[in-house]
Amino acid sequence: MSNVWVQSSTIYLAGITGIWKGIPVGFALEAPPILTGLFTALGSITVVLILLFAGKPFKDWLLRRYGQKGLERKQGRMRRLMDRYGVAGVGLIASGLIGPTLSTLLGLALVQQTRRLMIFLITGVILWSTLITLMAMYSLELVLQLIG
Repeated sequence: MSNVWVQSSTIYLAGITGIWKGIPVGFALEAPPILTGLFTALGSITVVLILLFAGKPFKDWLLRRYGQKGLERKQGRMRRLMDRYGVAGVGLIASGLIGPTLSTLLGLALVQQTRRLMIFLITGVILWSTLITLMAMYSLELVLQLIG
């Protein structure tokens, strides 16, 4: 039981730093794939919710810290994604490609409808966590069959 606790908490903490970090940690710990995907997603969702609920004060702090011009430079790709696919594109696509933390931060700077952004970011985190976990599981299985 303590091994599952250690695996779950380690994967969760790695998931806080991003989907692409949490899943490899889970497989390195030899945790079951369902545990890996679940706790990676929960860690990433935690960050998304904390940043979104920080809301306006956090957005104001970002603008003071980096200035409008500093954020505008970093928003280039996100702005194109936003113009092309809207809030759904930012939440579903960017959460896996650039990570949920950066997606949330840039989304806060670009999107007025944070409730819609939150729904799509959480959905994106769940989808990407599932997809990457399945890819890792089947890839590891294939490599093991080829080796042994």
